[in-house]
Amino acid sequence: MRPTMKKQTLDITEADIQKAIKYLETNKGKEEATRENAIKLLQGMQITAHMIAHDKVDGNSKDLFKVKLNINDEFSPLKSVVVTEGTNIPYYDDYKTDDPEFIKFHPFSWDRDLLVEQQKRFLDKLSSYGVELIIPEQPSSVIWQMYTRDAGFVVGDKLFFSRKRKLQARNGEVEILFETLNLDKNQLVEIEGDIEGGDVLVQSKGSMFVGKTSRTSDSSILQLQKYADVKTLDLGSNVMHLDTRMTLLPKKIILITRSAFKSEDITELEKEYTLVDVTEEEATKLGTNVFIVNPETIFVPLQHSRIGDLLKEKGFNIEFIDYAESINLGGSFRCTTMPIERE
Repeated sequence: MRPTMKKQTLDITEADIQKAIKYLETNKGKEEATRENAIKLLQGMQITAHMIAHDKVDGNSKDLFKVKLNINDEFSPLKSVVVTEGTNIPYYDDYKTDDPEFIKFHPFSWDRDLLVEQQKRFLDKLSSYGVELIIPEQPSSVIWQMYTRDAGFVVGDKLFFSRKRKLQARNGEVEILFETLNLDKNQLVEIEGDIEGGDVLVQSKGSMFVGKTSRTSDSSILQLQKYADVKTLDLGSNVMHLDTRMTLLPKKIILITRSAFKSEDITELEKEYTLVDVTEEEATKLGTNVFIVNPETIFVPLQHSRIGDLLKEKGFNIEFIDYAESINLGGSFRCTTMPIERE
């Protein structure tokens, strides 16, 4: 059984449904307060049976039906994350496109069935750490949403997003997030221009690194500066995302491919961080794109044993998982997760 936060219909009691109907009538109106909508709400909005059974959800408890957003760094203990199953990924031999953005960053073939198997092992292991997995439903027309990080990103208690996607096949993904998370307007910040979550590394509360790359523009970075202290790192148009060349780790450590950055940026980073080098060859297979589940534990692709061993020497617990097929499609663990709440 896949690890999922979504309740199965058989787990929902009649009392659950009646509570959800009451909530819908109070907050959405009588027309929306149907049995069908109540079941969809319980399945899709990750409301636990325990909350309802103990009368912790009623018409005056709207916030309990909202997903909490809280991301102030890259490594505090992870509580909940959006992930999307790779079952919509096309088979390599069946997929044809002339989109230059896809051709530019996806030179490798992939095995779709093996990709799904490898992702399941990753999600199973992630779930074993007590992380709640929020898994959106996805229409068949949305084929790349497994790489959930790109659709938006949470900083503080806000979800930032852009409806404009450089890779045209990815338009429409953010709307699926809206439907899944059921956020209030004051939890959303729309950026007018190109930006994706892979270019944003949250340094601390109110502070972030943002990559100027193929997928994120100057104008979008300027808009972000209204909400946080932004440290821009210019990697140029031949790098897809910042996190394909750099990742923030606990203990003031950065995984980084130095050759991708300007010398002055490296000098500034060295003043505050210990830099652990990732080679250009490792970067082509996303050596920096690891995922931190808590300050002690880092998920590292099995293919990057050298990097994992270096991090073990730094005192981290390393979870090695084979993620080769996802990497062949241009995204590793960080690319396929969108954290929405850390402690």
